[in-house]
Amino acid sequence: MSSGLELFDRVRRHAQAAPDRIAYVELAGGRTITYAELVDQVVSFSHESHGEVVPLRSANRIGFPIEYLTWLTRGRTVFPISIELADIEVASLQRQTSELRADGCMLLASSGTTGVPRIVCRDARSLDAVSRNMVDAIGFTPDDHVLAAVPLTHSYGVEHGLLAPLWAGSTVLLVDGMDWPVITRALRDVTIFPAVPSMIEMLAGSADGSLTMPKLRSVYSAGGPLPRAVSDCFSDRFGHRVGQVYGMTEIGSVTFNDPSREPFDPGSVGRPMNNVSIRVLDDGEIIVSAPSMLSSYVNDGTSVIDGHFRTGDVGHLDEHGRLTITGRVRLLIDTGGLKINPLEVESVIGLHPDVRECVVVPVKQSETVQRICAVIVARNASAPPSTESIRAFAKERLAAYKIPRLVQFRASLPRTATGKLQRHLVEVT
Repeated sequence: MSSGLELFDRVRRHAQAAPDRIAYVELAGGRTITYAELVDQVVSFSHESHGEVVPLRSANRIGFPIEYLTWLTRGRTVFPISIELADIEVASLQRQTSELRADGCMLLASSGTTGVPRIVCRDARSLDAVSRNMVDAIGFTPDDHVLAAVPLTHSYGVEHGLLAPLWAGSTVLLVDGMDWPVITRALRDVTIFPAVPSMIEMLAGSADGSLTMPKLRSVYSAGGPLPRAVSDCFSDRFGHRVGQVYGMTEIGSVTFNDPSREPFDPGSVGRPMNNVSIRVLDDGEIIVSAPSMLSSYVNDGTSVIDGHFRTGDVGHLDEHGRLTITGRVRLLIDTGGLKINPLEVESVIGLHPDVRECVVVPVKQSETVQRICAVIVARNASAPPSTESIRAFAKERLAAYKIPRLVQFRASLPRTATGKLQRHLVEVT
């Protein structure tokens, strides 16, 4: 039985037990769908799709879970694709998967270290395992109202806004984008809040004195480091400790730092979920074995050692078995929950006819948010390209969030004696 069928069987049981229970609410427009209606929509879905892989390029709308369940139950492979991606990026992803043959699984695009996004294949076993683990670890129930502010096209978003809530029979409140007035109103009814660090920071620093979360019982963050000062500020203001989830597209959600469990360390990402093995190599790199792991990359190998996936993150385990992340082996830049591979951006800007070479580096905007700066060596130093021309060139080829906010020019970039770029020596003025 595929994960889509097993998940849908659970949705059917929820519909039979409580047909009028709301499955999803679109907060901006007020549209709702009950569990019984969700089942009916999936069963009666009449649209056809060509090919084994079905792309789902959608905002957080009720149509997303309908199509997601429909195609999985029909044995197709679903491929959630961010609406933030440029058309040229979407076309590239679709070309790579056009001939793929896979039964009832999910594909997700993940940034790698080669400068080219890699496509992750998560099979039935993986999706089932991560659904069970999150329900067990976080405690999703039919009585919960879950805020889905993270895009469902992301691994974190689809796991915590679709897989786990539907497995448990919860109600999901959908937010399309960072609509803060809608989010703050919704928080009055939310019981589970999967957030990213920038959301925690903005709520903690909000000037809205009427903002309350009276029904909240679990708030947690993922997608990037959560600074202790931000976590403490949120806790002091709202009276809720902020947990953390650790995971990535390739392995799913694999740890949970439960705020209700003592001893609690707000700087940790918590203990491994069921059947998850975490090891730390001699150089500090974290490797993970989990039933929620990818089955493969599309047209690529995997970074696996003895059944453990190499995460590219650095950290340590304490005496309680809790994991703390201390750094990254990889180069990904976190811009408030969205990851940017600097090599990908550099390769695009390097195609500009007036650019000799380029390096992309992070610039701190706040405790949880970074922006990117392109530091460029022009082909003609006396007549360098304008910032506007660089950004316009990138806009045609990259998602909006990957376009550098800052562009600076240098006569040269720092390199070793062997010519290797020294990124850590590149300074933004």
